[in-house]
Amino acid sequence: MDNVCGQIGVIIILLLSSFIAPVIFLYPIQELFYRPKEYYFFDPFLTAYIILMVVLIMLAVTLLVNFLVTPKTRKRKNIQRGIVGISFVIAGALIFLCINNYQYIDTKEILMNPFFSLQEDHTSWEDIVKVEQTIVEENGVSLPKKLIFTLKDGSTIEQPLTEKFQARSNLLIKN
Repeated sequence: MDNVCGQIGVIIILLLSSFIAPVIFLYPIQELFYRPKEYYFFDPFLTAYIILMVVLIMLAVTLLVNFLVTPKTRKRKNIQRGIVGISFVIAGALIFLCINNYQYIDTKEILMNPFFSLQEDHTSWEDIVKVEQTIVEENGVSLPKKLIFTLKDGSTIEQPLTEKFQARSNLLIKN
């Protein structure tokens, strides 16, 4: 009976925390490992929060299916354990990729680490020839929407202006 209650408790905690844990834990962990000492802006991508939430829900569902399905043979029991083990390994890899999915802007460069990448994309300030801010009119009010960095080779980097980034973007435009 205790084992059953323990499994159900873990499933419920995983399911409920999947909505809260990404918001509480993702940024501090990324800040601990990746934030430089001097920066204008540091933030995880929104996709990192969403994928972390989905991974935690998938773990809860995997454990729930594992709890509900009772294999009748030893072979099926081993297959079920293997599937649960592989699910946890995949979840661990996806959680690592979520933690490794961040962006920052400092005095030297713009750095982005996309989700399915272990390498950072560096763009030096010397490579940027122009920074533009786009303004969108919503309900009769003009609001800044994004910054567009134009590089020497003609390519652009678009940075959505979140509230956090918007507070720091004025420093970038002045410099």
